[in-house]
Amino acid sequence: MELGAMLKQKFLIILITLVGLAMVTRPAWAQTETPLSLSLSKDFGYSGFAGDIQGAFSMRVKGPEDLARVVFFIDGQPIGEASSPPFRLQFDTGSYALGKHTLNATGYTSDGQELQSEVLTREFVAASTGAATVGKIIFPILGVVAGAALLAYLIPALMGRGKTKTLAPGATRSYAPLGGAVCPSCGRPFAIHIYGLNLLVGKLDRCPYCGKWSLVHRAGPAELRAAEQAEIELSEEAGPTVPEASAEEKLRRDLENSKYHAE
Repeated sequence: MELGAMLKQKFLIILITLVGLAMVTRPAWAQTETPLSLSLSKDFGYSGFAGDIQGAFSMRVKGPEDLARVVFFIDGQPIGEASSPPFRLQFDTGSYALGKHTLNATGYTSDGQELQSEVLTREFVAASTGAATVGKIIFPILGVVAGAALLAYLIPALMGRGKTKTLAPGATRSYAPLGGAVCPSCGRPFAIHIYGLNLLVGKLDRCPYCGKWSLVHRAGPAELRAAEQAEIELSEEAGPTVPEASAEEKLRRDLENSKYHAE
């Protein structure tokens, strides 16, 4: 019984001590509940993925509602302050030496409390460095776009020139998977090709019937059906036509003609 009472007494002492420590340290926790939040935004210039920057930037601070004034620092030296929201200050990296720099801010509340922001580290680089880095990103993208445009012309050229399809007017056709368009040159509807070049104002695509390149737009089902019906009406007005001979038929005919000439 004495051992149990001693353990119980020690447990109560430990519990009271922990509660007391919690009450003592609570004001310190309360002071860190509303710190300054410092952010950096680019106004004009270059900002790399590795923290290197060049040009005009702004430091911005968010804090408690009673925040009255903010002083901004670079490398521990004040560079300016803001006394009303939004608490913001612009600076130019060209005004400082190249290399790594620290950025932070100190805020003052209306009741005189002083708050510190986190410290940001950035490397100020030369304008030529920023331009070279941007070029490394932009030029490959332009190369891909130019390559896609070149392929859009080469693919149909390799597949055949001129008319690549012979389809009876009004015949049922599939417009999957990209939908259909109506050729502005011959008026026939066709399935949009994957190799067509997407532009801001439409898609540059090649009609498989007349072989011409045109800027087309995706047509709706009603517009495609109307174009198919127009094919039928146009063919009826023109009358029956003799189907064009295939390459194999032309070769056979040329061989027959050459045989008679040899005799």
